[in-house]
Order: sequence, then structure tokens, then C-alpha cells
Amino acid sequence: MNKFRAGGIVVAAAALVALANSPALAGTNATSWGQSKKETCSASSVGTFEAEGEWFHVKDVCEDHMSAVIKVDVAPYKSDGGYDFTIWNPGGNGTTKSVNKKYDEGTGVCIQAGLGEYSSGEWGLWGAWSCGKA
Repeated sequence: MNKFRAGGIVVAAAALVALANSPALAGTNATSWGQSKKETCSASSVGTFEAEGEWFHVKDVCEDHMSAVIKVDVAPYKSDGGYDFTIWNPGGNGTTKSVNKKYDEGTGVCIQAGLGEYSSGEWGLWGAWSCGKA
């Protein structure tokens, strides 16, 4: 094998490794835990953003007769506590609601989990915001 062909193979392999490790190709997941009003539960809800496929999941993790909810803020981010939309899971303890969206690669997505009364829309006990990228 001549040295130019061998050198070309090494350069091509290095380029593929660099491309595979490129941040533009790798999304970042996000997870937020809602606070609980019940002493026996460490959290009321858990919200996740799954970068691969742009899936949102809202799981109710406490039998507190409240619904799980997440706020979602997609870049460009809103100021003053704003957000783009909410996802409610009124199904009760142990249930998960999943919603699929479509975003351009590299789009920032932040979520914040909490609990609420689905029928009235009242909510609170928010966990920390957690951010990822599509």
C-alpha cells in the first residue's frame, strides 16, 4: 500500500471520529423533579426531555391526588419566568404522559416540573429548571 493511500485512510478515519464526537450531533437530555406537598414523597413529579427524537415525558411519582405538570421553554428563551407551553399528566400516581415535538438540531430546551390541579389549572411546588439541547 503506498504511503498516500495509507495517509488518506488515517485522515478519513480521524475525520469520522471528530464528526461522531461533534457537539452538533449530540443532543443533551434534561430532567427536573417537582417538589412534593406530601412528607412521604421525595418528589411529586419528574419531567424529562429526551434529546433523541425530541420527546417530553411527565411522570406522576407521588400519590397526592394532584397532577404532574411541566413548563417547557424553547430557545430563544422567554424572560421574566416565561415559557412556551405546558404538558399536564392528570393520570395519577405511576402514570406517564409523553409528547413528541420536532426541533432543529442544537435547539435549547428547558423544563421545570411541578404539581397542580388539572381541572382548575392551579399549580406550584416547582423544581429547578433543567436544560438540554435537541
